[in-house]
Amino acid sequence: MSWLSRLANVFRGDQLDRDLKDELQYHIDARAADLVRDGMPPQQAARAAQRRLGNQLALRESSREAKLFPRLESLLQDARFGVRILSRERAVTAAAVLSLSLAIGAATAAFSIIDALILRPLPVPQPRQLVTFTYPRLRSLPGAPPEDDRFSYPFLQRARAAAGPQADLFGMTVWGSQRPVVFDQGSSAGSVEQVHVQWISGNGLTALGVRPALGRLLTEADDRPGTQRSAAVLSHAYWMNRFGGSPAVLGRWFTANGSQFQIVGVTQKDFNGVEPGWLNDLWLPLTAYAPAQVLSNPGFEPFAICGRLKPGVAPEQARAVLQAVFSNSRKEWAADSLRGAPSREQIARYVATRLSVESAAQGHQTLVRWQFERPLWILAAVVGLVLLIACSNVANLLMARAAARRREMAMRAALGAGRVRLVQQVLIESGLVAAAACVIGLAFAAWMTAPIVGLMGTTAVPVFLDVHPDARALAFLAFLGLLTTTLFGLAPALRASAAPAVEALKEGSGRQSARIGLLRPLLAAQVGFSFVVLFVAGLLLTSFHKLTSVDLGFSPRNVLLFRLDSGGPAGRGERARALQIQLLDRLRGVPGVQAAGMSQWSLLGGVSTPIGGAPIRLVGRAVEHSRPQFLAVSPGFFAAMQIPLLSGRDFTEQDSRPTPSTAVIVNQSFARQYFPGQDPVGKRFERMVDDEGNFGTQEIVGMVRDTRYNNLREPFAPTVYQPVSGMSNAVEVRTAGNPAALAANLRREIERVDASLRVTGVTLQSTQIDETIVQERMLALLGGFFAVVAVLLAAVGLYGVLSYSVLRRTKEIGVRAALGAGVSNIVRMVTADIGLAVAVGVAVGLAGGFALSRYVSSLLFEVKPSDFWSVALPLACLLVAAAAAALPPALRAARVDPMVALRYE
Repeated sequence: MSWLSRLANVFRGDQLDRDLKDELQYHIDARAADLVRDGMPPQQAARAAQRRLGNQLALRESSREAKLFPRLESLLQDARFGVRILSRERAVTAAAVLSLSLAIGAATAAFSIIDALILRPLPVPQPRQLVTFTYPRLRSLPGAPPEDDRFSYPFLQRARAAAGPQADLFGMTVWGSQRPVVFDQGSSAGSVEQVHVQWISGNGLTALGVRPALGRLLTEADDRPGTQRSAAVLSHAYWMNRFGGSPAVLGRWFTANGSQFQIVGVTQKDFNGVEPGWLNDLWLPLTAYAPAQVLSNPGFEPFAICGRLKPGVAPEQARAVLQAVFSNSRKEWAADSLRGAPSREQIARYVATRLSVESAAQGHQTLVRWQFERPLWILAAVVGLVLLIACSNVANLLMARAAARRREMAMRAALGAGRVRLVQQVLIESGLVAAAACVIGLAFAAWMTAPIVGLMGTTAVPVFLDVHPDARALAFLAFLGLLTTTLFGLAPALRASAAPAVEALKEGSGRQSARIGLLRPLLAAQVGFSFVVLFVAGLLLTSFHKLTSVDLGFSPRNVLLFRLDSGGPAGRGERARALQIQLLDRLRGVPGVQAAGMSQWSLLGGVSTPIGGAPIRLVGRAVEHSRPQFLAVSPGFFAAMQIPLLSGRDFTEQDSRPTPSTAVIVNQSFARQYFPGQDPVGKRFERMVDDEGNFGTQEIVGMVRDTRYNNLREPFAPTVYQPVSGMSNAVEVRTAGNPAALAANLRREIERVDASLRVTGVTLQSTQIDETIVQERMLALLGGFFAVVAVLLAAVGLYGVLSYSVLRRTKEIGVRAALGAGVSNIVRMVTADIGLAVAVGVAVGLAGGFALSRYVSSLLFEVKPSDFWSVALPLACLLVAAAAAALPPALRAARVDPMVALRYE
């Protein structure tokens, strides 16, 4: 019989039994008929035929084994029986499924995000052949990776020529934001659209292995310096969303970055770029990024270099070839790349920088990945602990149920069931619980992932991750199902199957005295895991609270930030100065506006905010080793931001005239560092004003309060405010009421001042501050959520174990009460076991919490794991949860009636 027929017979067992019975009866009837023809009476012939055939039950069983898969049939039988058992104990089953599904859903959601951002290879052929190049930064920047990946266009050309036999190299822009684009045709022709643009070498998409879904990709001919009309390629997602998938998009023109581009193709459907977290809409030729004279400057380094290794070429081979080119180029271009007057040591260190090659199989490193890689792995560790808590919780429930089913298992063993079959039965029941939890957990993960991804982005730069359930997520879910079945099902299965048949059958139906026994290690593990989650979550929540409570030095409330297009009238001309004065006067005249100012960059703009610094020297002294921050601001800026003026005066319109001004305003930190114990107003210092090493005199006309400049973590730093001489990038407007209600009107007023003014973004100062701590907020919110889950699971587990203990020890409690034991003695007796387990769990959890805190210490702000409250708060939460869980069973034990309990005997 074929295996397909045997497999089909497994699912038609009743029909197979009837067929086998009919077949055996046919053989009996045929033999009896032969005997009747030989002269034997019919009744005697039937008995003789049955004796001749033998044991019908044994024949039928052997025939069944030949016609189906016995092991599979036993699995189906146990599954059907398991469904009946689980449906009969609905409360226990629901508790197990819900607690486990929550943990599995969280684990699946965490995996989906980590996979999309960190683990998933690019959807191109042979992604492991893709590499990228980096080098260590000479000067670390707050909030930026220690490795830099920016190169100049001249070096890219040299690198491509040198690495030709080893790799196909290409350059591209990275960490890009949205850019304004104007389409020349269609219903929205002439309107500005913000799209994600990436500039890439003409051979870049081809080297990656991207296929066109429509038209063609960029070529080397499209990537020629100096051209004003060039080709562009759309992403498939943008093509569908913006143009509805119309083939007529080919040939359309649009303007971006001051040049015109024609759409020549659309990329394949599943390719959204090489930077996980970013969703690219357009690819433009690399040479269209800047004018030819700018691209030829070796000190202009905006491009990352990636490539595809040739077959048989190791990454180190390509690195060795490019290292020589890199060192020689740096030696040749040191004067252009190192601003000011670098020392010999600086030049030597700059030239000797080591070039590194890294895999780009999972895409190029992005700010999103760098910011969230460690937090996501920490989140995965916390979710793993929650999963272990849920597994131990379910294991406790099943262990208690296994003790209650002791007579059932003993009866099965007495009837001939082997221990393997008994273990199989309990494991299948556990597998059914895990399967149900996986289904619910998958729905929970699908609902949970999108909000978590939303926490990772900002309004200006949202994060895109494809977290839809795919084959990788389903495989991980299946692995979780098998893992959890083993974790919480194996111990109850072994315990249930070990029931001695003879001893168990002698037991009466009364409840026997029993301690929690094997449940104690599981309970201690559950408490330990819960304490670790609470400990880490407490650190993250406390850190976030302190971070959001720091002194900013200014008031962000009711402040609107407008970002202006720097390609307009920004500059140092008289017209730009007049436009600045006109713009600020017009904004100040709008009803509801209290103050308005302008700055080169808005305060607390995050890692993307450039930190301007220049060497300074005091009169009669050498150049200072430390460099203060410089920020250009307009008159009225301090009033708009409510930065108190402590001494001196504010800037005036005369200070911002196009001729170089010597007036500056410093903050308290500058005064403390460079003029300790003195009033800095009226003092002078010199600042380097060009790359030739020339210094210009600056006169301090005012001192303001310290403010945070780049992020909330940085300490107050010496800052110099200089007058902005024209239009700038940021406009700050303070309103008397709700700023959102005035945003649209203020935007129209800005654009009415001059046709060349274009507002590229509007946000609240408070919102911008919040967006600098998205990493900390995500960890705090999710850490707090999982801490609550861990406490609830621990409380449920404690309650279940203690309730089981009270139920099993009803007779013992009744005897003790009848002999005169007081309520306090009974309560102490029933809680002693879990009290010991909680103590052991807290001790182990504290050690685990300190071990895990090493990985989160770099994310903490003014919080240490060894602080008193870092330990006291999670311990108090856990003890309160334990007391709340122990109270109902303890009261139930104290109310046991001795006469009722003794009747069980």
